Amino acid sequence: MGKVRVYLLLVGLLLAAVLVPVHVQGNIDLENGAILFLANSVANLGELKTDPFDPTLDYFEAQNVVSFGVVVLYNEWQLLLSGEDFVAGSGRIPLSRLEWKMQNGNYRRMPNPGTNQELRRFSGVPQLWGDKLSFRLVLKGDESPGHYSGTLTLTLVNL
Repeated sequence: MGKVRVYLLLVGLLLAAVLVPVHVQGNIDLENGAILFLANSVANLGELKTDPFDPTLDYFEAQNVVSFGVVVLYNEWQLLLSGEDFVAGSGRIPLSRLEWKMQNGNYRRMPNPGTNQELRRFSGVPQLWGDKLSFRLVLKGDESPGHYSGTLTLTLVNL
């Protein structure tokens, strides 16, 4: 009988911890049934590389550079990726030259600035899911020298 009480107490504490709204950095809470968390929020694309099969193709690449996780308790959710062009002073590299992939996936082109790319949909079934994003920025040779930066956004949307 003692083991059953301990088990029920642990289950009760777990449910209380999950069902009480949890606030992270003031804006993220579990009150709506899901949370998105990032292990790191800055991605450095590293050093310039040349494609070994096409020496005219130069690119920057960062493998598994952004780790993230999603906890879904209830409701329907959609995980989206979007971004803006890369800028350095007056220089600009279009976002369309950036490619992304999940840890075990293939590279895909980013959508136009301000447009969302769906990474995954979640049903209302409780689940924990995580992955890593890799990025490759392909150069065309018409870029001005500079230290470019841009913003990519991961968004968890309640459907």
